[in-house]
Amino acid sequence: MTFPALATPSPRGDEWWLKTWSVKDKVWPLSTGSGITVAVIDGGVNAKLPELSGAVLPGLDLAGGRSRGQVDFDRQGHGTGMAALIAGRGGGTTGFVGLAPDAKILPVRLPPSGNGDWDARIAKGIHWATDHGAKVINMSVGQQSFRCPTGLMDAIGYAIQHDVVMVASAGNDGRGENIPELPGRCPGVVAVGAVTKATEPWADTQRQNYVTLAAPGVQMGAVDNHGTYYPNSRGTSNAAALTSATVALVRSRNPSMPGRTVVQRLIATAMRLGDKTWNSQTGFGVVLVRGAMDAAKYPVPANAPNPVYDAFDKWKASTYRGPSEPAETTKPKQAAHSSGVATSTVVAGVGAAVLVVGGLITGLLVLSRRRGLGRASHL
Repeated sequence: MTFPALATPSPRGDEWWLKTWSVKDKVWPLSTGSGITVAVIDGGVNAKLPELSGAVLPGLDLAGGRSRGQVDFDRQGHGTGMAALIAGRGGGTTGFVGLAPDAKILPVRLPPSGNGDWDARIAKGIHWATDHGAKVINMSVGQQSFRCPTGLMDAIGYAIQHDVVMVASAGNDGRGENIPELPGRCPGVVAVGAVTKATEPWADTQRQNYVTLAAPGVQMGAVDNHGTYYPNSRGTSNAAALTSATVALVRSRNPSMPGRTVVQRLIATAMRLGDKTWNSQTGFGVVLVRGAMDAAKYPVPANAPNPVYDAFDKWKASTYRGPSEPAETTKPKQAAHSSGVATSTVVAGVGAAVLVVGGLITGLLVLSRRRGLGRASHL
């Protein structure tokens, strides 16, 4: 669906990723995410923030409160920031605009990471969001674990059975312990790493075999739950949120397209980095919004690789894992915010700053020829 011309929001000048993807001229005329609900499983979302006016639906509070997810209890407003990246509608003091400004946000509030049943609550959130109309679930959160607990896998299977696409941050500890993280490492989840404006892997993005794609994640602006603008947000959380917004655009433009096909298209139309088909930081490449969204202009063969769903199908068909298996224990991950909500974004700096659109525009001007998609003058 198209956005009426008079209602089209005007992005901030420093929202360089929107300019890079040519969203105002090339993407929004085709799709703005209308009709698509994106669940945000995080620390809650401030529904009263002017930048999200009319975008936030009543959700679920899994932390024992009655907020219905519409209050952001995180000190730095992580969930609100992710919601604004996805579906910000301008307004307020920041005028921040999301990639899919007509999408709806369904907030699911998590308790702080480190609770023994944290992954079980994510599983409950996935079930609930699936039952309440979400077509995309964004999980910009992380907790260290070498295996995906069966209860969480069962929830992922439930969502996939109901045609829901799940996206998660890959993690921000690539130069540290680099331990796998839930839920990104779980089969069936699109795990997203972060790249810079220069289209280079962020040094701290996780280096793991579960990384599927990459998207802009650093040198970015963000809005917190008080409407304060931070000009230097960084992390794979941002990259996951932009990928979830891309899924919303694709699904709005192609309402009958199955989730499997959506993910297949994201992978097939991504821009490869380096001379390999896949690498542990950026997966199969950087998300190209128009390529994924416009099936008519950028066709993808029906037999194109789909490793995300192949991995899930392999798990589903396996005989050594099932509902009777006890959930594996997980090692709590130190929270990225002092509030204790486990996230994959780090926010630094205050005040406004004008960011110059740099190498990402140059680096992403063409669609990779390796997919036979030809070249394009814009993303």
